[in-house]
Amino acid sequence: MIRSATVMLLLTVPTATLAQPATVAPESVISTITADWNEDGGFDRAVLVQSQDSVDLIVYMSDGDTMKPAAFAPGLVWSGSMWGTQPSLQLSPAGGLQVVSGNDAIGRSRWQQTLTLAWRNNQMVVAGVTTVSRDTLDLEAGGTCDVNFLTGKGTAMGKPVKVAAGGIAVADWTDDKVPVNCL
Repeated sequence: MIRSATVMLLLTVPTATLAQPATVAPESVISTITADWNEDGGFDRAVLVQSQDSVDLIVYMSDGDTMKPAAFAPGLVWSGSMWGTQPSLQLSPAGGLQVVSGNDAIGRSRWQQTLTLAWRNNQMVVAGVTTVSRDTLDLEAGGTCDVNFLTGKGTAMGKPVKVAAGGIAVADWTDDKVPVNCL
């Protein structure tokens, strides 16, 4: 009875409320990093939260003495359950937020994907994607791809690639946005 009442209550809550959680259970956090992405002098924070076989990204921006959710990307990248398959957050040399995911543990197909995120026009966007893949049995297989979505230029398997310039809102990111030449 209580369970069905809870489900009914959740169904009546506006979607926007559920779209950006303000708090996260500590045991579901797999990576966090702090920087100043909007360059306002305050500390901003990004958090990766485990969600089934993927992770959600929540970006909090400082607002004086508090932090408020500014971006939410459910199921942003794949996540495994063992070492070598867990995503993480890091800073690029220029201070951008990077979400690193991949498989360096299971099977012969190994890969790594780095999404570089930037704060542009008051939103977090995917500014670029870098992928590296290899086959542990066929040393000739695999390749690299590096695409800058802000400029619309990049390389895939050593050849030039062009995509629409401008960045992709992090909330709109899916693996379908990776240029087909990069797969």
